[in-house]
Amino acid sequence: MSGGPRRRDCARCGRHGCPAAHFPDGYLCRICLRAALDIRGACPGCGTERALPGLRSGVPVCTGCAGIDRHFTCLHCGYEGNLPGGGRLCGPCGVSWHLARLLDDGTGSISPALQPLATALAARTSHAATMDWLTTPHVRQLLSDLATGKLPLTHQALAAHPHWRATIYLRDLLAGCGVLPATDRQLADFERWLQLRLTRLAAHPHQRLLRQFGLWHQLPKMRAKAAAGPLRPTARKYAELQFIHAATFLTWAADQGRRLTELTQADLDTWHATHPISQRQAARGFLNWAMDHRHLPRCQLPPLRFPTGGAITQHRRLALLRHYLTDTHIPPRPRAAACLMLLYAQPLTRILHLTTSDLTHGDSGHLLLRLGDPPSPVPQPFASLLHELAASTPPGCPWLFPGRPTSQPLAYCTMLTQLRNLGFPMRTARISALRQLVLQVPAPVAAQALGFHHTTTHRQHTHAGGTWNRYAATSHTK
Repeated sequence: MSGGPRRRDCARCGRHGCPAAHFPDGYLCRICLRAALDIRGACPGCGTERALPGLRSGVPVCTGCAGIDRHFTCLHCGYEGNLPGGGRLCGPCGVSWHLARLLDDGTGSISPALQPLATALAARTSHAATMDWLTTPHVRQLLSDLATGKLPLTHQALAAHPHWRATIYLRDLLAGCGVLPATDRQLADFERWLQLRLTRLAAHPHQRLLRQFGLWHQLPKMRAKAAAGPLRPTARKYAELQFIHAATFLTWAADQGRRLTELTQADLDTWHATHPISQRQAARGFLNWAMDHRHLPRCQLPPLRFPTGGAITQHRRLALLRHYLTDTHIPPRPRAAACLMLLYAQPLTRILHLTTSDLTHGDSGHLLLRLGDPPSPVPQPFASLLHELAASTPPGCPWLFPGRPTSQPLAYCTMLTQLRNLGFPMRTARISALRQLVLQVPAPVAAQALGFHHTTTHRQHTHAGGTWNRYAATSHTK
């Protein structure tokens, strides 16, 4: 009865496991094999400039001088070294080989319309990740359908595709290399989400009204905002919540057994008294729209009173700041995002949209960060962390927190998940930072420098017990 490969001790690190190669000096694990193939230089034995995976008297040598009978050479270009997946093609050649077959338009060559995509993918340095993506079955089918014309090369066709996660990434790639016209990602995601949600609500008693609210009110409003500037993920999320809780209200209204035009002020007060404040706030846009268009009788919406919000102590804030500035085991991106909240009270959506051009230097050479007007000074050692982050961005990428692809900033959910996994108290940390800042300077000054609305800083100033707004405006000099 034959089993799997026998487990061995690695001759170089001693790790016990399944071997990846057998060299004259013993079995090698996968990690040590990759490390050995990354060594390059002039071989001490034969003087050839090549990979030096073997060992002779503890000195790295080439495969010939080490007596290794296994070849690690690309069949296409002759490169010797690590070959992705243990194949016979190097990263660039493997990506080009797959692209030539996936993007074939039926004539034996890459579809001219998709040639910019092939060029952009072949120029990437993360060949292993690109190969993994290209060999995914539904991605292969999607690219083949685009190349042969089975799937139209349009935003609308991609949005209607069942594998919507793969199409979102591909759509960004196509827009980034100029194959598709640039579009607002958050707007496109909302359009797709709205169509799916309306399809699921086909049996809802007020489906027609929900369709009017979504397609005639929300969507034109989102398009107008996108025309003025890129939408943030929170804008899309809030529009989705508005639609969801509009459906929640209409379901509740249908359960009352009366038509919408028969609802009274008492019914509306009952809705507000029996639902959480988050649902009441999200449904408010729909209720105002429905009353303006006479789908509901004109009623008075009860005022919303939000809690002041908790805050961590100043001691806890400084301890967190020290932790994220000094703990090098945490990746630089979440460290920098946490420090931007603790120092400048910035929301995550604004942090992810910072660009390398927002980092400038003053006359004295100190680093400045443009959050408002004037730019805010950046103290050490946080300035060094921002320099490290800016230096790690790919060439030509404008974002301080680049995503995949680099033409887009890092996804909101990605950073949110990282910070939550680290146990970082996002909301209370921001509130604490803002309250400390407005206690040090007048609220209007803090608002202008940090990019907040003045009502936000005034509200937190009041909650912090500040006294700036109690000074009389007139001069006290005689």
